[in-house]
Amino acid sequence: MKKLISFVLIFCIMSLACPLFSNAASVSDFSDVMPNDWFYSAVNFVAQKGMFNGTSASTFSPSGTMTRGMFVTVLGRYSGAPAVSEGCMLGVVKKSDVNLRSAPSAANTSVLACLQINSQLEVLKTVPDLNNPAYTWHHVKYKGIIGYIRSDLVSVVDSGFSDVPASSYYGSYVQWAFSNGIASATGTGTFSPERNITREEICSMLYNFAGYKNVQLKPSVPSVSFSDNASISSNYVTAVSMMQQTGVVTGYGDGSFKPKGSATRAEVSAMLMRFIDAIGYKPVIESSLDASGNYIFGTEVPQKVSAGADYFSDACFIGHSLVNGMNSYFGLSNADFFAVNGASAKYMLTYDGFKLSTTHTDESGNIVPDTGKLETALSQKNYGKVYIMLGVNEIGSQPHHRQAFSSNMSALIDLVRKTQPNAKLYLISLTPVSQDCSESRKDVNRDNSIAFNSVIKQLCKDKKAYYLNVFDLLCDNDGFLPKSACMSDGIHLLSPEYTKIKNYLFTHTI
Repeated sequence: MKKLISFVLIFCIMSLACPLFSNAASVSDFSDVMPNDWFYSAVNFVAQKGMFNGTSASTFSPSGTMTRGMFVTVLGRYSGAPAVSEGCMLGVVKKSDVNLRSAPSAANTSVLACLQINSQLEVLKTVPDLNNPAYTWHHVKYKGIIGYIRSDLVSVVDSGFSDVPASSYYGSYVQWAFSNGIASATGTGTFSPERNITREEICSMLYNFAGYKNVQLKPSVPSVSFSDNASISSNYVTAVSMMQQTGVVTGYGDGSFKPKGSATRAEVSAMLMRFIDAIGYKPVIESSLDASGNYIFGTEVPQKVSAGADYFSDACFIGHSLVNGMNSYFGLSNADFFAVNGASAKYMLTYDGFKLSTTHTDESGNIVPDTGKLETALSQKNYGKVYIMLGVNEIGSQPHHRQAFSSNMSALIDLVRKTQPNAKLYLISLTPVSQDCSESRKDVNRDNSIAFNSVIKQLCKDKKAYYLNVFDLLCDNDGFLPKSACMSDGIHLLSPEYTKIKNYLFTHTI
């Protein structure tokens, strides 16, 4: 009986300490959240997302404050971080200018980051030096970067953060947030999970979370200067500014931001709702026809009645591996496909391995097709329509990546127009990629795909080509390719998706 009473008491104490984990409830069940409250829609949003629940079955406690442990738990739950700790050893860098290397050796390895004294990181394991038996290296994770640091340059604390019990509800989420560079330590070996999170810390964690998710933050409101800007900690200035410009934080009526002040559960709910909206996917809704019913170049070709089965008999397709996939799954025996796995627009201009209609006799006396460049291949036949799908193999986040793609695509379009002056030219958008691919790869991600599609739309406008938007055709509500639709790389499509694209092409014609 004593053991039972003790267990009940412990459970009650844990329940009070962990208000995030009450039974899930609808916002309409909270007696302290009314429809006319300014935070009603925000509370409804976070409740529906399952980010955090009420403090009881019937209360949300909108005026209650949020701790650091609670906040990383909210982000972790939204991100799908593991709820069970994977084990963590905390490392502290002993000296300044310590190199984080790509492999456990100082020879012939690249430097991933340069760390300063007292930098904290997660130690995954210890491995021997590849060349020098006198040294060992720690395999570590620093702000989401995985690499190696010589073990004598790091002091390891086996228990991780001294103030984060492994059994705490936030333990695994603290580890996740710290090791991925979302949240910082508050001291040597401490995280301060029970301390109220400050408004500038919220901005910092959201800013870092966007980086962790590989999501671009785009300013949507003019920059403003808060009356207490000078009170913002120097390492949080950029984050606060970006959160203000994306509309996540707005400040108070007196013009202040109160960077060191705490935030209520209602305020955090509103910030999270605005933040997730800022990083979310928003399809472009636009008219494709002018007042006279004429097509507007640079917009998606409007849907119409499906074309006949022989529509593609005078068509050719130009592109990369996904176009090879079309060749395999479309079943269009009369259409021609000029596709090369891994091809870029620039590569298509110089590749000379396309099969031609002419032949020659090889050294063994066999009659084999001639090969040549795309210009020669296109010149052999008159096409009624030409489809081009390229971009994923040259994708990048910098302006020069988009400029190079635009220039090479423009040259390719000119080549097609030179050889096929009477053909209708369709440019097919990039397809979406999976969320795992988007978050794990530096360049091939959702936002860069959207940016490259904007380049394609502009080319359609400038070159009088027709735009086909298969991105929106295949993506989910968050702008990602569902896992069930693609191979493990998150890019290449499974056969049902080609059926969708084929049907789309049949119903989006000029």
